[in-house]
Amino acid sequence: MATPISADDIQAINHINYVSNNMHSLTDDLYEDLMDRDHEEAKIKAKNIINIMNELIKSLSDEI
Repeated sequence: MATPISADDIQAINHINYVSNNMHSLTDDLYEDLMDRDHEEAKIKAKNIINIMNELIKSLSDEI
């Protein structure tokens, strides 16, 4: 019989999926902006990606 997944694991999985899906969406949007040569929108998307990654790095560092 499989071991049940804990509530903490479910919360962690949900957070991982949220961050990953958000990043996927932003990088898709960034690609479109770059292809359209919409540099202002591309900069906004790139800054959002950087902010999300910085938050991720900080949260991973806090867990150590």
